[in-house]
Amino acid sequence: MAALLFKAQLVNQAGVPTAEFARILFGVDSPEEKEKTFRAICKTAYPQLRIQEPLSISPANLD
Repeated sequence: MAALLFKAQLVNQAGVPTAEFARILFGVDSPEEKEKTFRAICKTAYPQLRIQEPLSISPANLD
């Protein structure tokens, strides 16, 4: 079961960085499915902001 750390810089309509959002997702889902889940979480938490590409995705250290 892989755990991945997702980080995104969130920007407003003017393109100004407003927030940084990070989550560790783990489970049997593929990395692509985890990315879709992370993007949905970002949209739910910050509907007025958008993700500045690219996302940062790295293995999560759960120790």
